[in-house]
Amino acid sequence: MKKLKELLAQECTFRPSDELLDKLLAPAETIELKKGEILIMGGIVDPNIYIVKDGILRYAYMDGLKEMTFVFALPASVIIAMHSYYAHLPAFYQVESCCKSTVLKIPKSHYDNLIVSSHEFAQWALSYSQGQIFYLEKKNSVVNGNAKERFISLIQKRPEIMEKVPLKYIASYLGITQPYLSRLRGELKNDK
Repeated sequence: MKKLKELLAQECTFRPSDELLDKLLAPAETIELKKGEILIMGGIVDPNIYIVKDGILRYAYMDGLKEMTFVFALPASVIIAMHSYYAHLPAFYQVESCCKSTVLKIPKSHYDNLIVSSHEFAQWALSYSQGQIFYLEKKNSVVNGNAKERFISLIQKRPEIMEKVPLKYIASYLGITQPYLSRLRGELKNDK
């Protein structure tokens, strides 16, 4: 748990105390997920907060008939189905495990109580939320260019995704087909 708390403390500009993170994690229920197992089902209301302890999960949605990967969640990522948490509506994204993963489930009521009762927690939650918005924008600046440049950027900046995530999800995330991704991998191996 120490490593997870260190990662959580580094996820945003506001550094929470160990005591605060202990309060956050106190009621957490550990959930073990197998590869491909769904944590949050799109279309279902799930207002709970989840924190990735180990593994990689992905947010996915349907774009017409095509499933798209929006973002990956790595250790210390906080997963919240915002439609459910904020407006008690069914989740838009489906969140599933890309590999064997462990997440901690924190009830919304506990999270909300910490926001109300702890100024420090409210500061951390706000800073974390702002950081997530920043990283979504940064994703577009990092994972841009042509397909080969996006792929190289992903390899350099997030090698753990390349090691643990099935190629079909990586292709979906990059906005290319799986056969084209395989061809790019082959080209890069030949370039070495």
